[in-house]
Amino acid sequence: SVSQCVEYIYNTTTDVIPVNLELLLAQAALESGWGNSRFALEGKNLFGIRTWDKETPHMVPLGMGKKWPGWGVRIFASKCDSVKEYVRLLNEHPAYEDFRALREKTQDPLKLIKTLDNF
Repeated sequence: SVSQCVEYIYNTTTDVIPVNLELLLAQAALESGWGNSRFALEGKNLFGIRTWDKETPHMVPLGMGKKWPGWGVRIFASKCDSVKEYVRLLNEHPAYEDFRALREKTQDPLKLIKTLDNF
């Protein structure tokens, strides 16, 4: 389903620069425990994307109770929405400038993944 979402995003959005599909799938599998994490199942967040805005729909790790730890894992309306946000972050967030620079030279996911240490 993630592949279908990526295909949909890339075919219906003209202002997005594609992210290597292998890298995207591997990151989703890693961050979501192959789609079985609580954040993936309840929050439809495949990448553990966080928010520091208390007003943005989010979940906190178990054991935190209702206390705001200063961040939460975002809740999305669909898993595809989390894929869209992941692609947007890699394409726009300053933390991923090295990723974007290297992507201009290679699509090798093993090289690209090394630039995502901030994720």
